[in-house]
Amino acid sequence: MERRKLKIGLFCLSSCEGCMVEILNLEDKLLDLFEYIDIAESRILGIRTEEHLDVAFIEGCVMSDEEAEKLSEIRNRSKIVVALGDCACSGGKFMFKDFAFKGTKLDLPPSRKNVKADPIDKYVSVEYYLRGCPINNEEFLELVNNIILSKIFREKTYSVCAECILYEKDCLIDKGYPCLGPITMGGCNAICPANGKYCYGCRGLYEDANIESLIEIFREKGIEVPKFLFELKEVVVGGEKK
Repeated sequence: MERRKLKIGLFCLSSCEGCMVEILNLEDKLLDLFEYIDIAESRILGIRTEEHLDVAFIEGCVMSDEEAEKLSEIRNRSKIVVALGDCACSGGKFMFKDFAFKGTKLDLPPSRKNVKADPIDKYVSVEYYLRGCPINNEEFLELVNNIILSKIFREKTYSVCAECILYEKDCLIDKGYPCLGPITMGGCNAICPANGKYCYGCRGLYEDANIESLIEIFREKGIEVPKFLFELKEVVVGGEKK
């Protein structure tokens, strides 16, 4: 008996579409998936439909009431919703480090007065999160394969710092850089520190992140503590951790 293919939708809200590019960069690996999946809707691929979906991958944050309505419509016809990238997972706050941003008044076309930057789970339920800016496309493959096999996809429970230790990379904090690896969720293979660039936190906080401890470490190392870390500490204490 031939197995039914999963119907997949790829959607973009307000974003740079870099996560979609990462998916397309899978090339032959993506083509191999077509034995098991059918991309039923994707604006970037020129595919449009109104049918129900097994999985909707949604990139981008919600910046308008119109996008919130679009998001709700996608949720209503999708069995599984996946937040794709930092914008969808956190509203882009871990990229721009503005954790106090609640919206602003602007007069933009088409007659948009209120501009915000919200994660999609503020409006709809989300089954899975693929973090990063952009996502790790190998992690995308892992998630899709787990769904195909009816397995639960589990996010990483360790930090980027742990990955640096695993791959025997030099600690950038010891070298005087304000690296956020100790509080950032792993899964990216520490790609930035491995290339000499400090982690800026695009995958969001990992489960046991200790922001206060990181602030103290920065002070001990003579590293200027970024102001957003104090703001993030307050947000986490307030129960808004993403």
